[in-house]
Amino acid sequence: MKKLLKRYVLTFYLSSRLLATTFTTVIILTAIMEVLTLLEQTSSILERQLGIKGVVHFMMLKLPLLFNSVLPLSTLIGFLIALTQLTINNEITILRSIGLSTWGLIKKLIPVTLLLSFLCFIMSDQITPKTELDLATWWNKTNPHPEKENNFYFYSNLDIINIDHIAYGGNKITGLTIIKRRDLSHIDSVLIADEVIHKNHQWIFSHAKFLQNKPDIPLKFHELTNEKERIWNINLTPHTLIRLSSKSMPQSIHNMVLELSYQQPFKMPTNYIKTTIWGRLCLPFTFIMMLIITVLVTYIPPRAGLRSWIPIYCLGYGLLFIIFQEVLHALGKAGTIPAPVASLSAFLVFMLATCTIILSVEEKQ
Repeated sequence: MKKLLKRYVLTFYLSSRLLATTFTTVIILTAIMEVLTLLEQTSSILERQLGIKGVVHFMMLKLPLLFNSVLPLSTLIGFLIALTQLTINNEITILRSIGLSTWGLIKKLIPVTLLLSFLCFIMSDQITPKTELDLATWWNKTNPHPEKENNFYFYSNLDIINIDHIAYGGNKITGLTIIKRRDLSHIDSVLIADEVIHKNHQWIFSHAKFLQNKPDIPLKFHELTNEKERIWNINLTPHTLIRLSSKSMPQSIHNMVLELSYQQPFKMPTNYIKTTIWGRLCLPFTFIMMLIITVLVTYIPPRAGLRSWIPIYCLGYGLLFIIFQEVLHALGKAGTIPAPVASLSAFLVFMLATCTIILSVEEKQ
């Protein structure tokens, strides 16, 4: 055990330095984002008479999303600060004098980088979807005027479903329209209901009308009076309905796969879902790219110190990578380019460019 610790003592030391600066940056950026979010939502919380408890509850449920959103940028800034400090303190020079190359340094920092990417993946795929769903459910339950919310629609297989608004945490639907399609071009029937209540794990129509589109049947709405006809057979829970009512609710990969296979209702286009899945699976490549970009600060000249512009250039280069990656993700979600291309292109382009820069600097030295 002692031999193992001695073998990896340098890796542990460097990793601890990078983790310390990264999590410090995460805390600072998350706190700033939390304050800005509270400034926007505090008035709405107090209008609902939720008090300080409501503010604290909102903060706790919003925290995972904010933490996860700033983690990649915090990794870039944290790695820059840590590696700049190591370079200015001549620790990188000492490591190079004992034979540690730039690629060897990257190799030793790969484990901590993958650890951060794994943390970001767990936050994105498991924790954030649950907390955001709990927040949206709580927000809907405490809404005194749900009728003022905008209507929304979603798909269930070929069916198009439009809802005016929902209340009581998704247990009550007001203004339901179901357009059943035979295929993408032909409407089979239309159902309209004033209200739908979720009771005993079933959706029950109230004041529902049904119109069937057949050549031998007049186009006329008929009241649904039979109890069996008033039951809506659909794989839809109140929580799923809350998620569908949100404009950009994060989801787990498991849920997105179910949507792609039409096993549960969906709202977003397939290109959007596929690009989101690919982007999440490619998180390790994103964090590795952050590491390789920040390693460039180790080439600060010994006498330059903090007067060097290299950290600023690296920060701008990293931000350019993030922006370019987001642009490609937007193109992938729109269906302009395939999802794998949208997720991997930025990494490949910037990897080649950064490796070229490192090799050219190594040759000059």
